Amino acid sequence: MTDKPGPDPTADRKSILEALALAYSPVLGTSDIAERTGVSRQAVDQRLRRMTEDGLVDTRKIGRARVWWITNEGRAYLDPVTDSGNQ
Repeated sequence: MTDKPGPDPTADRKSILEALALAYSPVLGTSDIAERTGVSRQAVDQRLRRMTEDGLVDTRKIGRARVWWITNEGRAYLDPVTDSGNQ
């Protein structure tokens, strides 16, 4: 029996958001995120597109490259206590 095709289960939201949040640069390309998380570029791209729909990351195409950055909602997802204003 073969597994159904789909996103790599190791391309989880938290590891991608942490890679974006901890990056020196305010934006990262898909390949940069894949390298930092150790997940295939295709799996990261699929996950990032869903995360954009959920408001956790934002994106822009610059030339032929696509860059990504974490949103305030994404930062709240990583640390809901700190970012909720309940300090």
